[in-house]
Amino acid sequence: MVTSSLRELADHEGPFASVYIDSAATGDAAPRHRLQRRAVHGILTEKGAPPPLVAAVDGALAGLAPGPVGCAVIAARDGVLLTEALPTPPRRQILRLSALPYLIPLLGLRQPRTPYVIVLIDRDGADLVAVNGRGERIGDRPWRELRRHTGESVSHSIAAVAAEATRLADRAGATLVLVGGAVAERGALTDALAPRGRRIVALETVTRASDSDRRTIDVDVRRILREEAELRRRAVVDCFAQELRRSPALAVQGLAATTAALRAADADVLLVDPERLTDQKVRVGADPTQVAPQDIALGHTWLRRADEALPLAALASRADVVPTDRRCLPADGVGALLRHG
Repeated sequence: MVTSSLRELADHEGPFASVYIDSAATGDAAPRHRLQRRAVHGILTEKGAPPPLVAAVDGALAGLAPGPVGCAVIAARDGVLLTEALPTPPRRQILRLSALPYLIPLLGLRQPRTPYVIVLIDRDGADLVAVNGRGERIGDRPWRELRRHTGESVSHSIAAVAAEATRLADRAGATLVLVGGAVAERGALTDALAPRGRRIVALETVTRASDSDRRTIDVDVRRILREEAELRRRAVVDCFAQELRRSPALAVQGLAATTAALRAADADVLLVDPERLTDQKVRVGADPTQVAPQDIALGHTWLRRADEALPLAALASRADVVPTDRRCLPADGVGALLRHG
């Protein structure tokens, strides 16, 4: 699987193919997959995609193993830049050939990249692993002989596990600590952990005992990460709405104000309403962060789709991108939380 950072996509030249498909492993998965490949190949060719780009996308789709619910492929003339399994399929197949990659579906559908630590603990020991924001595992360290002969040594061992969990969380930048295992040790460890702004969540049905428990962990972790991502998204949307009512505000809305914030690298979070942004255009310079409404001249620029250019500009300036919901509809379908007042 190709896993380029989304920020790295700004370093490549278009045209880009952005493909989002349903790849669920149903009974008719194999013939359906062949039809999907054929359709994508035909559409890209019809749109005038360079043959190397068509071949790159076809090769990426050919290498997919049925199983994930959905899949994203982003490719350029120089090859496949990203393939990613999606936990939720797109509502419809999406295929774009354009000067910039189309990232909004990926940002809305991908598995959340929240860094976390898992600790499984019982009277015989503890297993610890951290996963950072890039999905890389850190640690995976077993702790044995947790239960000693005296209450004092047990407390010492619990404290040592808590210290190791905290160290891993610091390394991974984790905002979640998931604790499973035997009830007594799990409770003692939860009490010993210093939150430090992290949420501590109990995995109540998980032990250290068997592979089946490890499969349960995977299901629980995916669910918890989705819940955490939704909580954070709602918090961002609520913060944006509150800031707009303040004066001075650390938020702006509308194409003119939002693109000005992106050009100044002052956008901390870009909020987008994909439906309202779809038909709008902006001007983009050689630097992807140099974006402006189409009626503003900024030297040598190109007219590009706003729903492609603005997320790429945000990512290039290390801002987050958050889809809005019906509770918050920024003007022109776009707004930003600012870094500076």
